[in-house]
Amino acid sequence: MEKTGKLSPYASAAGVRPVRFTDKQLKHFESNEAQLLRARCPAGVCLAVDTDAAWLELELLVEGAARAYAQATAIVRDRWADSVSLGRIGALPHTAVLKLPLEPPAAAGELRRVEAHLPQAACLTVVDVRLPPGAFAAPAKERPGRRLLCLGDSITQGLESRNPVGTYPIRLARLLNAELLNQGVGGLVFDPDSFDPELPFEPDLITIAYGVNDWAKDAPAAEIENRAQRYMERVCARYAGVPVLVITPIWHREEELAKAAGTLADVRAAITRVASGFAQARVVDGSKLVPCLPHLFADGVHPTEEGFGHYAAELYRYAATAIRR
Repeated sequence: MEKTGKLSPYASAAGVRPVRFTDKQLKHFESNEAQLLRARCPAGVCLAVDTDAAWLELELLVEGAARAYAQATAIVRDRWADSVSLGRIGALPHTAVLKLPLEPPAAAGELRRVEAHLPQAACLTVVDVRLPPGAFAAPAKERPGRRLLCLGDSITQGLESRNPVGTYPIRLARLLNAELLNQGVGGLVFDPDSFDPELPFEPDLITIAYGVNDWAKDAPAAEIENRAQRYMERVCARYAGVPVLVITPIWHREEELAKAAGTLADVRAAITRVASGFAQARVVDGSKLVPCLPHLFADGVHPTEEGFGHYAAELYRYAATAIRR
């Protein structure tokens, strides 16, 4: 694997595996097999090229899956183009081919920016990328003007949105014209050791969204506050002066249930107390981001693609203000 402090794709005989965590972080996740699998899924990763191709084909070696679905989506000229799904993922590992139709160029040979977004819930290696015979492609010349770092759990990873570009981090990044590093991992809590102070990414904005798993796993309030405090200290020490949006847990179907830390409202209050002690941080009330309507949640916990749309649209108001600050 790559050395600590690098996020370069990992090349093997099979192909190239996208990487969104440092080696130090991946080693930390080794103690939890489920979290390691999720950390290896390419949430928020896309292949960006300038091309005149009418389609783009991805050959993927699927080595693990956090969900029973995997979908890739193309964006052409900053507009959603088309998506292709594997359907249900069968026995692993296996090779799959996803052919993404692209909006045709207006004129022969015209280049347009194409992004092929990879599945956020499958651990995979990109074996090959194919284009029609005679088509041209080169790494995209234009890059977003900002950088966004999203830290969080399965909701940040985007689990339960079938469409990878339907997740709130990608939607928010597009609204901000920002390059995204999504470090969401399903099942994660406020865990100071999961953050690498040598992370080689310099964001203009950071979002932090934990708490629901801390609460669901019956952690006492004092423990949640202690972990959140240490986590915030590490992030803010690494990124001094960078605006941070701390998002408290969104609506949950059992949020009135009293656990070791109280109700989910009590956990929101605890996170707010901690975050309020950091000058560069602003608290976002997660309970106001997604309306508590059943059809906006896949399972009463994770938003659907439509629910993520509400999440991103509401969060954007805070993000735009924070960046201008």
